[in-house]
Amino acid sequence: MKLLVLALLILYDSMLIFQLEHVKALDTMAPYAWESGDFRAMRLGRDAAGRPFLDYEELAMAMLTENFDLTGKKLSGEPLFFPVRRQKEFERLSDAYRMVFADLSCFPVPESAGGDISDVVYENGWMEERSFDGPRTHEGCDLMAGAPEAGLYPVVSMTDGVVEQAGWLKKGGWRIGIRAPAGAYLYYAHLDSYGKTLDGREWRPGDTVHAGELLGYMGDSGYGEPGTTGQFPVHLHLGIYIRTEHHDELSVNPYWILRYLEKYRTRASY
Repeated sequence: MKLLVLALLILYDSMLIFQLEHVKALDTMAPYAWESGDFRAMRLGRDAAGRPFLDYEELAMAMLTENFDLTGKKLSGEPLFFPVRRQKEFERLSDAYRMVFADLSCFPVPESAGGDISDVVYENGWMEERSFDGPRTHEGCDLMAGAPEAGLYPVVSMTDGVVEQAGWLKKGGWRIGIRAPAGAYLYYAHLDSYGKTLDGREWRPGDTVHAGELLGYMGDSGYGEPGTTGQFPVHLHLGIYIRTEHHDELSVNPYWILRYLEKYRTRASY
């Protein structure tokens, strides 16, 4: 009996400490945290990225507690013991994570079913400096082709959604932009060519897209007038944007999001 009481006391103490730490995190939460650079960096870390799904409130609280950096950390998995839904800023932060993650279903480049094509590789290059068409930062993640051949690697939609933009951009080349149901905007750029809809035409604004559908093929288009190619290696530029109170398009870092999606990668014949 004494051991049981001791165990219960230890459990109570640990729950109390957990609760106090999270209350402190809420008390020190900055206004518009969901628009900050720390939020946008999306530093999920391996533990969060390895989860089969993410609880948005748990993720928001963990990010607050760890100063928005979960690399090398683990999600506690503990329930929240106080009425966080009454915390307006916290609700908005949770909703921002929901907007990013709720509709994600698959990795944007399927594996080669034959296994004889070198796989894509990617690094965390978000916000690196770029110079074409003037100084700017890189609002995305580049998935580089293992075999430098335009038109080889298929690009599929990571989400359900609706096509908002398609066609040529000077910087993005042949691109397609899809608005997911929860609000995130997925931008796929530097395509070699587009896939076809069920009625045999290229994608155009207003078309409904389903997760896993072929959007096009990885290429090296862009950095010039329509049809310009060969200005850089074959790759897919992936951008992810959300709408907030003050921004119609706020870029978030796709790197750890891609790491999260690797477990949901499909296969295709190419």
